[in-house]
Amino acid sequence: MNKLDFDNPIRQQTFSLTDLVEAQLEGCFGPGLKDLMSMAEIFDARKIILTGCGDSYGAAIAMAPVIEKYCDCFGVQAMRTVEFTRFLSKADIGIGEPNSPLVIAISAGGGTARICEALEKANQVGAFSILLTNNGESRAAKVAKRVYVVGTPPFPNDHPGLRSYFGSLVGLIAFASRMGHVRGTLPPTGPAQFKKAITDYVKSYEGVMEQIDDQMFALAQRWKGFERFDFIGDDVEYGSAFFGAAKFLECNGCTVSVDDSEDWCHINYFIKQPQTIGTVFMADRHAASFGRVVESVNSAHRIGRPVLVVTNADADVFDEGVEVCRLPDTPEGYEWLMPLMDYAPASILAGYITTLKGEPFFRRALLPDGTPDPANPFANRECYTMSTSKVEIYE
Repeated sequence: MNKLDFDNPIRQQTFSLTDLVEAQLEGCFGPGLKDLMSMAEIFDARKIILTGCGDSYGAAIAMAPVIEKYCDCFGVQAMRTVEFTRFLSKADIGIGEPNSPLVIAISAGGGTARICEALEKANQVGAFSILLTNNGESRAAKVAKRVYVVGTPPFPNDHPGLRSYFGSLVGLIAFASRMGHVRGTLPPTGPAQFKKAITDYVKSYEGVMEQIDDQMFALAQRWKGFERFDFIGDDVEYGSAFFGAAKFLECNGCTVSVDDSEDWCHINYFIKQPQTIGTVFMADRHAASFGRVVESVNSAHRIGRPVLVVTNADADVFDEGVEVCRLPDTPEGYEWLMPLMDYAPASILAGYITTLKGEPFFRRALLPDGTPDPANPFANRECYTMSTSKVEIYE
């Protein structure tokens, strides 16, 4: 079986990342970042809230600790957008100082109603609102106080989105470097060092991407009959697990669950018919919980789960029989870069399983002439309310 017969948009985007990195760095670290906030505004920020929907929420989780590490503020919180807009009161947001808190809403397209709602609420209660996006002319861009366009170049097949996720991740790292440079947590050479570390890490995948691709194609042939999948990751790796689960669901419409290594043992461990549940662990050997992840991986394997571990650790750390996809390690001192690329194997796997099954991406069933099927309920815009949901401001 020739894997190229099952090429697909998600695989093409994943392979493009090693070429994309230079242009993405130029877009994210360019003049738009320097002009985004004045030095006084940067010093004003005492608290930062990151929010987004779908993939963007995963990006917020993955990069919140990086921003907190370098921004010298009183906390960085990644929040689901609806939690921020509907359940976080003005009193709890911490209004009182100028230009603080800083609310960064992440949305590649900028058309989501809840993103607009988050920005409107931030403005109304007196926070400093920024939209991190790839569309500076979007609906949300017209609401935000400032707009940070990350400049991800167009791509022929960019749905389901993956390059956009990469752009959001690099944008958040670049923002952290700017804040750190101004506020003194990084030396003057800090942003340049960040750019080099990002380039080195992403380019390190050039030598292994074909190997990862071959491994995921072989695994897809074994897993294509599964309809249930578990994704497990801790801390920033939860963001990567969340993104991988999202790609599986968007691509082939399966049932997915996302958890951390401890709660998985308390809850999803007990799902019946374990041999029918594809189980993906994100395992960073540098993480404080790595030992717990190893225990959870081996537990899943011993109860009969088909297990894939995406890791920078050696395969012999895990039980024999566990499928291990070994990734390049991060540059020393930049261990937090792992979520920038570690979602690649699961994304490739999602694409291959989908094409092997003949499933339409996003359930976009087509008629024989290639036009959308009007009887497909997933195409009903009255049901698909991400952009049409009513905006309501709760203080």
